[in-house]
Amino acid sequence: MGDWVSVEMKNNITITVVFLRFVIIYTVGALFWLFAAVMIYFVLDAAGEVLPANHMEAQLNASADEIQSVSKVTDEQIPAECMYGVYERTGDWLYGTFSSEESGQAWASYEENDIYAQGKGYYRFFVRDAGEICIVKYKIETRFRNEYLDKLLPRPDLLMVVSFAAMFLLHTVLVSRYFGKYMRARLRILLEVAEKIRNQDLEFAEEHSGLREVNEILSSLYQMKKALKESLYRQWDVEKSRDEQIAALAHDIKTPLTVIRGNAELLAEGELAEDEQEYNRDILSSAAVMENYLQSLNELLMADRERASGEEGDAGENDIRRDNAGEDDDREKDIRRDDDREKEIAGIAADMVSCMEFADKLIEQARLLSSARQCPAAFQRNDLHGKIQCNETQILRAWSNILGNAMDYGPENGRIQISLKMRKDEGKEYLAAAAADEGPGFSRQDLMHATEQFYQGDRSRNSKTHYGIGLHTAEKFVKRQGGKLVIENGEATGARVTMLLEVRS
Repeated sequence: MGDWVSVEMKNNITITVVFLRFVIIYTVGALFWLFAAVMIYFVLDAAGEVLPANHMEAQLNASADEIQSVSKVTDEQIPAECMYGVYERTGDWLYGTFSSEESGQAWASYEENDIYAQGKGYYRFFVRDAGEICIVKYKIETRFRNEYLDKLLPRPDLLMVVSFAAMFLLHTVLVSRYFGKYMRARLRILLEVAEKIRNQDLEFAEEHSGLREVNEILSSLYQMKKALKESLYRQWDVEKSRDEQIAALAHDIKTPLTVIRGNAELLAEGELAEDEQEYNRDILSSAAVMENYLQSLNELLMADRERASGEEGDAGENDIRRDNAGEDDDREKDIRRDDDREKEIAGIAADMVSCMEFADKLIEQARLLSSARQCPAAFQRNDLHGKIQCNETQILRAWSNILGNAMDYGPENGRIQISLKMRKDEGKEYLAAAAADEGPGFSRQDLMHATEQFYQGDRSRNSKTHYGIGLHTAEKFVKRQGGKLVIENGEATGARVTMLLEVRS
């Protein structure tokens, strides 16, 4: 593939070449429009439609003798665009088209022999045969010969500049849009590939852009896609192998568990002392809990196996490729499968159970674990009311982890305090089940990270049988039922973990 990509890149252009093309087209276009504007002006000038800039001055030169000799100067001797004034030699105003202000300025310029009019234009001075002074103000500018065009449009030279500016602006917009569209088309494939990799949609054909730099980035992305795909397959194989091992282990555990349960049932049929009967009941109860755990584990593994087989079937039908039309449907199916699995794990179809009845189960489990671990337990139970909705199996597993954590970190001859009561928090009422030990308590770091998976705490609260899973699992189960896990230190010594289960109306 690398050689093919190298050959492909040789046939592509670089961004530098694209930029040079843009500059050349832009410059040539600008020169073309400038040439067009100039040519239009010269064609109009050659056709006589444009009066030269000095046409007023030329008309004055042609009318000079008449202006000097006529008895009275009129508009017939003065070009239409000019203004004039006639004065006595003493400077007294006689007649003309100057305004009062302009007449004074014109005479002052005559006395100073200044031909430049203030603001704009020029003065032409005529000494008439009658002894009068005629001052004409004219301009040096091009004009249209047609009076209608002259009134409607700006001066021809100014019109040429404005037209070029408009054509240049239009040219800039068109060329910029063309090259912008060209670059977007070349870069769109880069964005599409990056988006597919981000969504872990790795089953797509390799495409290439017309730009060498973009193809180099695409080549890196395709290599990343290949590596990510191989990594995901390896991860899937590892997870599949792990699930198979767990399933085999769960199956193998059933054999010794069946033996234990069968022997305990046989013992129950014989004559046992009262304390021996209690121990035997504890064995049977614990065996039933273990069988329930194994059944839940098998159901989860079966759900994962069915989901995986469904994905393999989809991949086989599509030849391990998704066409673009089916990508969104497959992604929605994956989301629905994950939601269904999450609901199954969380136990959405949980049972409503009274707080008093469930408290009995919590106390019984604490008594069984306390007896098995030979760790004394003190129980405090307040008045309870209301009902909770939960998956009993998961909550009892969470409670077992909380009790085990307290027994692991308590002192050798210490005991744990079990309390069950109603508690209000943030406007809601909860059944609060707490387990407190007499150990050193949680450190500041423990309080921040105690529920993180595989966190084992500092050395003062470290147990050889503790793997940093218990409180993490407990919090996960409790939160799935809409509850909370409160981790804190006791008022005097020791650590206390409280499980809050919301009371439903």
